[in-house]
Amino acid sequence: MQSHRNEQQLQRESFLEKLQLLIVSYFCVSTEQRFIIQSRQGYMKSDTKKEKELEQEYWHVKALEIACAFLPSECPLFNHILLSYQKHHDPTMQPIDEDKE
Repeated sequence: MQSHRNEQQLQRESFLEKLQLLIVSYFCVSTEQRFIIQSRQGYMKSDTKKEKELEQEYWHVKALEIACAFLPSECPLFNHILLSYQKHHDPTMQPIDEDKE
């Protein structure tokens, strides 16, 4: 009976469901961290803020990496995470410090 349960856990649908839960969890952690950073923006030191933003981006990237590897490109979850990443972390949207050497 135990081996039957293990085989069921590794079926395609069950495996994809677990991956989707992991992806959503990582994405939610990232989103909540972004909201916390925004709500405390006036109180945080710039170094602390930058560190928290990098941590928040890390979780977003982890969700995106797993989604890219296992979900089809037309999947709404994948598209939402990708669009959110492009909106909040796209390197082309970063300001260029022209005054720095």
